[in-house]
Amino acid sequence: MGSAADSVRAQAIARASSLEHRLDQLRAFGSLRRSLRVADELEDIAAAAQRFVLDVLGSAHFTIYCTDKEESDFNLLSSAWSSELPPGEEQVLPTSLERSCQLARDLETASSIRTGELLEQISRLTGSTAVAVAFRSSPTQLIGIGIISGGKFDEELLEELVFDVESALSSRMIARLRTEELAVLEIQERELVGLLREVEARDAIIQRDLEEARQFQRKMLGTSPRVDGAAIEIVYQPLGLVGGDLYAVSCANDRLRLFIADATGHGVRASLTTMFIKSGYEAVRPSAPDPASLLAALNDAIAHTYRSAEMLFSAACVDIDLKTGRVYSASAAHPAICIVRNGQASFVEGSGAFLGIRSGMKFSVQETVISPEDGVYLYTDGFVEARKNNQLFGDDRLCDAIVEAHQKGERAGDAVVAAVTAFLDGTPLDDDGTFIGVRYGVDDPAPSIRDLDAAKLW
Repeated sequence: MGSAADSVRAQAIARASSLEHRLDQLRAFGSLRRSLRVADELEDIAAAAQRFVLDVLGSAHFTIYCTDKEESDFNLLSSAWSSELPPGEEQVLPTSLERSCQLARDLETASSIRTGELLEQISRLTGSTAVAVAFRSSPTQLIGIGIISGGKFDEELLEELVFDVESALSSRMIARLRTEELAVLEIQERELVGLLREVEARDAIIQRDLEEARQFQRKMLGTSPRVDGAAIEIVYQPLGLVGGDLYAVSCANDRLRLFIADATGHGVRASLTTMFIKSGYEAVRPSAPDPASLLAALNDAIAHTYRSAEMLFSAACVDIDLKTGRVYSASAAHPAICIVRNGQASFVEGSGAFLGIRSGMKFSVQETVISPEDGVYLYTDGFVEARKNNQLFGDDRLCDAIVEAHQKGERAGDAVVAAVTAFLDGTPLDDDGTFIGVRYGVDDPAPSIRDLDAAKLW
């Protein structure tokens, strides 16, 4: 009898341990996604993926090769072994792979392979099977090769890893693939800025034009509707007179829709991008039944219509069913959505890539339920990535500010601005910041939009 009970307890402990291990993996994967979102260089992307593969998946080896241009060969970007190899053995890895080599040719048509001379060499060194995976910027364009050896190949996690790494590589490589063109544009932009400053010093006409552009952008963004059963707040804080952030709030058939986007860069150039995004959003919004469909349709509209303009932007969309409290969300490389439930905050991470890269991308809807007095908060990375002495304001400080304001029944957006201001302590903000907050089940007679002048705040 005792033996049977011991067996049952042992099985229960094993299941609990397995579940905890799985939760640890998922938490680590969420951390990986946040790292990939803020990685500035290809090397940073490789390092983040390398830590996950070795530390979380328990692999013995991980290597990434990446190309500089669409048709060029693949250069060794990063390589790591979980244990020390005999002297000289690590040199088995070539510093580059020709695009015409067998490994690259095989991955042109397959998502992964397990055969080949290089993979067999790595397998012998690690004593475990090696697999090569393809990183693509499009279904037909191979931009990188990853090699993993050892560990338990969790196919689901491996597929998600490949998707997120190739999305990060694609978005960062856009700049590298356009290095010469961007260098010319940057020189021209600096010259234009210099001329603009000279003109502004002599003549107030430019300032007046910018003020008119500011007013036009505010009219384009519009005002928040008054909604029964939801208290809505918006903080819009461009770095200058015009900015590269975008928000939209609408309500139809008891479904409140929140949309937020962040175009790369800031200032006049980014503000022009927001005009195209807003136009595309309003065109697809009425026919999009859920946030994922909206992001997919918006991405197709922008990528197809303005493909030569390289309009790259992040976005998030949330639908709140005002009758049931169900919350549907989707994200495209945007900061996590903050849900405050029973006074406690949690983050909803999205899995989509940047919009505007290529058409045909798909997004997934995540669903949760909130109760009266709970809150849903969206924001752009201008607040989270506010920096002083190489230290970021970060998700934790933002979360604390939101939760404290929510518990007190105060405006969370104002609390975030106050917290960022105190953190920077006079250091200027270097990006636009936008915040949308909804307190569910609370009637607000006057939905508020705070249009803040960053030049006066920072």
